[in-house]
Amino acid sequence: MVKASTLRGSKKVPCEECRDQKRKCNGENPCERCHKFNLCCVYTSTRSPRDEEYIELARRAALVSQVESLNNQIKDMEILMKDMGKNNGIIDFVSSPVNSIPSLVDDSDKSVSSYEDNSVACLASIPSNTEITNLDKFLTRKSNKRMKLIASSGDAAHAYLSTNESNENENEDKTMPWTLTFKKGNMCIDTNVKSHTDLLHNLYQMMGTVELMPQVPANISLAVKQNSLIGILNSLIRKKYGKTHCKNVARSVRIFVTPDLSTVNTMVVAQSPDSIQVTTMKLLRAYLRCQHLQQLAIHVRTFIRLYVDENTVDHSPATMALCAAICTLRCKHVADCLPSISLVEYGKFYFERARDLLSDLFDQFDLETLTSYTFMTIYKLTVSHTEEALLYADIAERIASVLSPHYSAILKQESTDNDDASFLQAKGEAVHFSRLRNHLHRAQTFEQISRAGNPAITPTAKHSVFLNEKDLPFCTLIHMGEGKWEIAEDDSVQEKWFAEMNGYILRLQRAEHEASRAAQSCDLHHLVGLIGHQVEMATRHWYYQVLPSEFRLSLPLYDSSIPCKEYYTTLERECSHSAIPVLTTLALYEEWIVLSQSYLPKKMPSPNNDWRLLNEIWRGGPTVDTTDQKWIRRVAKLMDLRKAIEFEGTDQEYLLAVNSMLGPTETAVDSKTIILALHSAFNTIRLIKFLRSRAADCYFDIRILINAWQYLLTISKLQGLMPAEILAFIPRIHKNLTTCMSIVQEELKLQPFQGKVGDYVDEMERDLKSQIINDDDDCDCVACPNA
Repeated sequence: MVKASTLRGSKKVPCEECRDQKRKCNGENPCERCHKFNLCCVYTSTRSPRDEEYIELARRAALVSQVESLNNQIKDMEILMKDMGKNNGIIDFVSSPVNSIPSLVDDSDKSVSSYEDNSVACLASIPSNTEITNLDKFLTRKSNKRMKLIASSGDAAHAYLSTNESNENENEDKTMPWTLTFKKGNMCIDTNVKSHTDLLHNLYQMMGTVELMPQVPANISLAVKQNSLIGILNSLIRKKYGKTHCKNVARSVRIFVTPDLSTVNTMVVAQSPDSIQVTTMKLLRAYLRCQHLQQLAIHVRTFIRLYVDENTVDHSPATMALCAAICTLRCKHVADCLPSISLVEYGKFYFERARDLLSDLFDQFDLETLTSYTFMTIYKLTVSHTEEALLYADIAERIASVLSPHYSAILKQESTDNDDASFLQAKGEAVHFSRLRNHLHRAQTFEQISRAGNPAITPTAKHSVFLNEKDLPFCTLIHMGEGKWEIAEDDSVQEKWFAEMNGYILRLQRAEHEASRAAQSCDLHHLVGLIGHQVEMATRHWYYQVLPSEFRLSLPLYDSSIPCKEYYTTLERECSHSAIPVLTTLALYEEWIVLSQSYLPKKMPSPNNDWRLLNEIWRGGPTVDTTDQKWIRRVAKLMDLRKAIEFEGTDQEYLLAVNSMLGPTETAVDSKTIILALHSAFNTIRLIKFLRSRAADCYFDIRILINAWQYLLTISKLQGLMPAEILAFIPRIHKNLTTCMSIVQEELKLQPFQGKVGDYVDEMERDLKSQIINDDDDCDCVACPNA
């Protein structure tokens, strides 16, 4: 490091970062603190105009001297090359005017190009007779921009990122907003980058070349075909992510089961002391107070204006269908309106009432029939009548396709301050249409996940769907959207916030998608680490740079060591206005937990399933049981993979490629990724407990709890593969597993179907007992759930 104080006199002046933070600065460039935290170290120099003029003249004179020296060296090199050509007997070739060696200074053949997009910046050659007064046109003034150190390889190489702030080339700056500067010794390379993916790709290639030049080629992608095994590794990891996500969602669906509705008697509704109109209004108020904000399935003002009349509310099929769906919700506000034991009867009554009212309107394609069929679909899906639900969903989709052009045109119209009431009403109806369609699509996706994760219909090796792009649509790293969350002018503040929150969550998923695609590696274990690192950086950037301050927590993101009392006190203070900061944090944790779980094995590998036996299986050796279903599925997947990438080598070459990339991964773990996911799971359970303690809303989603449960359970089952640093978390993992089980059992009390329990709850209890052998786990940390 160069002492910055020598450049500014004997007095030590702190850099800008240390001065702003009121910290001690050692005066080096970069200083010790800025180098440690990868900050841009900038010193403010106070020179007089005469000093600046003198320095500029001296710099120009030094540059001219260097240019003259270089020109003299080039001329000497040209003379030497001509003499060598004469000595080798190729005088005719050298003296030919067509084939003469071009001057390294003369650019008449355009061999030296000027600046190009996404290319290394080159300085044009300067003639030796150039005077200082004409030197300005050859020198590009560097804008006074701040450069941030983003990567370093000891003292050998450094990579900086800066923003193009010059106004000279505004069009270029718009398309090339950032510059990546790579420095090693006297070498400096500037590369224009357009996006975060370009930045990661160039940085990975440059730093990889410096670090691994003796071992690997500079660019792996140049040495292999795009559809080879190396090219498909990234897709394999992201597909496994989707499969894991779907299975966790399917497990959450299996927690609650429904009774046989054919035996449900709706006479309890007629015997109720309250009229159906009074009960309906209670249910609507409870729904709009709580669950509506999380679902945003309707536009409230439009729904009330068109379908809610206290005197004739029981004659609206849309209202009846919505109330049927409300009766299936696990919500304490709904439970306050009706006893849990009667919710089944009321749900069936409301559904049959809506169906009867629609019997004469089924051929009318309007907003009311769309609303009715959408919520009838939701009701039937919730009570596990999938075939009927799909029929209602098909009718709703047909109606939506007819209405879509009309309402899409209204949504595209920009609102002004002079809009009349009729336009605002039309805009509200268009927003209602958009929200209904999004809600229907989310329900259909949920139904597909439930079927894909059902063990009864898991595909066998004979009918492998390993490379089927249409299955498992819930993978958020590759499944890109559920539609735009529309906001109306007359929405409440909370409604606008929740719509914005869902938009930010979609941006998080897109950011992770782009970050995960940028990683390339020829080893699956190494690729997992790269994807984990880049997704972590993307999530941190989204949380701290993209989310507004009122949508996030001030607590550390991947740290669960904060004492419970301090943690919950902070949550109470920062979530007094809304639960959105907790919901956005839970969305981030969910992505990271599923990503970490996706590459872990389901259970401890047995000796018969060791990947190293693949060579014996491939040769058809007698020592391995080839009828084992595990090996049958593995071989079928490998055959599907070979066909998909159109591998042209021999069987032995394909076997070697598979062994080099997939073999070592079964017993190799990425400790950093696992530990970050453990902290995410611990904090997830804390946040869930906080959400369940809130009286104003019911935003608890059991799907998120199951993600944390399944990850902690997997780590507990794989203790034999884990290093000591992860084994230290085992007592705390068992404490949190017990807490998860308690939450599930408490949620059963709000289940509208007489508290019937699905088969997965029994499975959870068996797994918990198998892992927690002794109840006295030695975990006394202050961050435990019961601390």
